Amino acid sequence: MQKILIVDDESIFREYLRTALDWEAYGFEICAEAKNGVEALEQVDVHHPDIALVDITMPFMDGLTLSEQLKERYPATSVVLITGHNEFDYARKALKLGVEDYILKPFSKDELVLTLLKLQKEHQRAQEEKSTLKENQLLMKESFLNHLLSGDYNHSNEETTTRLHQLGESFESLCFVVACIEIDNMDHKWNKVSERLLWKYAVTNILNEALEETENHLIFNGPEGRIICLVEHQGSGELETPALGGYEKLCFLIKKYLKFTITVGVGRSQFGYQGIRTSYLEALEALQNKFVLGNDRVIAYGSGVLELGTQAFYPTEVNEELLVQLRMQNGDKVDAKLEEIFQSIRDQRLSLDYTYVISMGLISVCLSYVTETGHPIEDCFGEAFFPYSEIKRLESIETTSLWIKELFNQAILYTGKHRKTRSSKIAQSAKEYIELHYGDPELQLDQIAQQVFINPSYLRAVFKKEIGMTVTDYVTHVRMHTAKDLLGKGNIRLADIAEQIGFNDPSYFSKSFKKFFGYSPSEYENNRL
Repeated sequence: MQKILIVDDESIFREYLRTALDWEAYGFEICAEAKNGVEALEQVDVHHPDIALVDITMPFMDGLTLSEQLKERYPATSVVLITGHNEFDYARKALKLGVEDYILKPFSKDELVLTLLKLQKEHQRAQEEKSTLKENQLLMKESFLNHLLSGDYNHSNEETTTRLHQLGESFESLCFVVACIEIDNMDHKWNKVSERLLWKYAVTNILNEALEETENHLIFNGPEGRIICLVEHQGSGELETPALGGYEKLCFLIKKYLKFTITVGVGRSQFGYQGIRTSYLEALEALQNKFVLGNDRVIAYGSGVLELGTQAFYPTEVNEELLVQLRMQNGDKVDAKLEEIFQSIRDQRLSLDYTYVISMGLISVCLSYVTETGHPIEDCFGEAFFPYSEIKRLESIETTSLWIKELFNQAILYTGKHRKTRSSKIAQSAKEYIELHYGDPELQLDQIAQQVFINPSYLRAVFKKEIGMTVTDYVTHVRMHTAKDLLGKGNIRLADIAEQIGFNDPSYFSKSFKKFFGYSPSEYENNRL
């Protein structure tokens, strides 16, 4: 709706203009009226009309003088002079002043409508051009700032300063901090690009408010859909960790008013325009650590997550134990072991890279198990199964843990369903017998074979094929893991543990334990304490 100001000293004519047209139907509204030029300037200052309908002959300040003042002070307001004087001098002077049109009294409603609609179209075109120019300038600025983040930016500080001035920006200290802001689970919340852009715009507005009392800053859309905040840092020097209060306030406000969460990664302060990329990469690394630390937080570079070189060793025996439990179809034990692994990742706050290494290893164990049972991977998990790509899309350690547990569960269900043969039943019966009688020192292959009603040679072959290890190895496996569990409880004598698991000689048990695990029972107890 475009706003119109009526300026005429005759109240009857002002009334006539007010009621002559259905203004709203044509896209106009009468925003104000004035009796003379002085009063008109006051009204323009308040209402900022798009079009002023101005009578020439008025007291205090005539229409021509008013037009001159309007063109000087409010060039965006179009002026249409209305007069009863059909004189060339008036028209010529009006054109010199830049008046858009000139209507002689008396005039028809059609003449007035055509004049106003022509101006309306010109205003709309000017507004569109202005909007397009503004958008182009914003795109140019955003493109340049993204170039600053890239690895191929190699312009000098002087060239960069000049370009920023051209884009309407300037910095003094040349010490910068970059923050990367990510809406948590954005791809799962909104499918449409327009919706994502809307919520990012809302986050940007709130961020501007949160940082309004901070240093000079720029906010723009960065790579991979993230919001980037570039702050001119006023600290004592580079490599400082900046104050995080503004970003913590942002997280609070987003959760309170928009009802979703964000995570912010913040780099250290770096000197010079070349340092912007360094701080950006630090912010990105900090942000990626939300995979382990969790969403809805501010993460400063270098805080909260261990570096790769300082992390605990991931024992290979864990994967071997998982494989054994898979072969034995022990879903509960597999799930418990996986939970133990991911809880260890959380407790030790391992880095994203190290967490991926562990996760890839777990996937390999699961796929190896399915392959060794003689089934194609695609039969178990489907044709469109690309685990290493899928895991990169998961956004937290919680979702990764659930996804990998489901993967293992799917493998157990599939292989269990497809191996209900006679040989698998025999192997399962033998396995269950071992788990009940492992404490018998005389437990041997012949005794087990007798219990499942087959000859020892056939049991040896069937058990190895179905369970993935020999009968003797499985007896040892059950005994050693039971011993380890008993040691973990504490206050049980070594001789008693040896007797419970079928060893008459405690010394021989200790040697067998060390051979199986790589450390003695006493070493295990000491390390556990």
